[in-house]
Amino acid sequence: MAHPLNQEPARVFSGREILSAPDEALVCYCQGVSKAAILAAKAAGARDLAAVKTATGACRQGRCRELSPRGR
Repeated sequence: MAHPLNQEPARVFSGREILSAPDEALVCYCQGVSKAAILAAKAAGARDLAAVKTATGACRQGRCRELSPRGR
């Protein structure tokens, strides 16, 4: 299976739109972390951003801004 960063996103979600995004929508572009992974971390007990980052590996490279199609 190809890494998510090697694929063009079907749609870029911004702001509150992520709430209605499909589970496979990328939230963290630098690590390829999906909305589903974030929700799973929350369901497993992650209660703050630091805990979500630890559980999912999100935002570890600091390149989301560079890799995000939105540029932020």
